[in-house]
Formats: sequence, C-alpha cells, structure tokens
Amino acid sequence: MIRWIGRAFLLAALIGLVLAEDDPNYEVHFDGMEMIDGSDSYFNYNYTMDKKSETAFTVSGFITQLVLLDNTYKARFRLSRAPLDNPELYEEMLGLEKPLCEYMSSIYKMYFYETLKDISNFPHYDKCPLDPAEYWFKDYSFDADEYKAFMRDGHYKIEMYLVKGEDSVAGGLSKMRVEPVEGRK
Repeated sequence: MIRWIGRAFLLAALIGLVLAEDDPNYEVHFDGMEMIDGSDSYFNYNYTMDKKSETAFTVSGFITQLVLLDNTYKARFRLSRAPLDNPELYEEMLGLEKPLCEYMSSIYKMYFYETLKDISNFPHYDKCPLDPAEYWFKDYSFDADEYKAFMRDGHYKIEMYLVKGEDSVAGGLSKMRVEPVEGRK
C-alpha cells in the first residue's frame, strides 16, 4: 500500500493546483493508514516506517501475496477531499477502476514501476497474472513538502482496493490533512 501514497499525493497536488490560492503556505499532516478487514487473506504486510519529519518518511518492508491474482480482480483507486471545517463531507475528486492486468500495463507502468524497480522486487508491468510471491521494498521515500505549494487546504483520503466481483477484498486507505500555516493563508 505504501508504494502508491507518493504518487496519489502527487495526483492530489496536481488537482489542487487548479484550485490553489495565489500565495499558499500549507502544512501537511498524515492522519494515518488503515487496512480493510479481510486483507490478511490476500496479503501479509511487514514494514517499518522511519519518520524523518512531520511531512517526510521512508518505509521498508515485505509484502507476501498469498493468492493468484488475475484479471478476475480489479484495482480500485479513489481520491477524495473534505473541507477543513467539515471533515466528514468527502467529495470524490478522482475514481478509477481497472481489471488488474490492464492496471498493471497502464497505471502501474506509467506511475509506479520506474520509481519502484531499483528499490524493490515488485513485478514488472507486463507480468500478469501474478503468482503468489514475497515482495520486498527498501527505503521508499516520501516528502509532502515537495507538493504543498500545489495543494489547497482540506482533508484528503486516498483509497486503494483489490476488488473481486463487487466486493473490496483487500487494500486500505490513508488520510492526510492540509492546513494553512498560522498567520498566513
């Protein structure tokens, strides 16, 4: 799940760019990550996160894929934003759902593979179906400060799920908050 946070945040930043104020000065706060129930039937996760600052971290670990994943599964991505004063009122900014093999050969190839190929043994974008395997990744870095000039304030929710039929069977979400720096807006 960690591998897509940086790219998803960049996407949120680019969307926010269109709506940003003239002189934004924001702080980004990570409010947590959570996995959905049932994820452990498909994957085992073991990772460590090294927090560098309020907005930066590196993460390393292992992901064990427990089942064969093929085009009967879909990858679902959603990016949502809520106003700072109403954190429960999320509005979807972007939603994407693709059969897994199509996702691998398009989205994964374009946005993830180049970043991951030298720091992990994650599969090549033309490999699908995906046999059960153990994957590792080392020192994946993310720093939200690189994107804050493009953001506008609010609560952001990034969701990534593995879908079988109509059911989300694995995956999770991360939440972050973008706030104006005190004294400036």
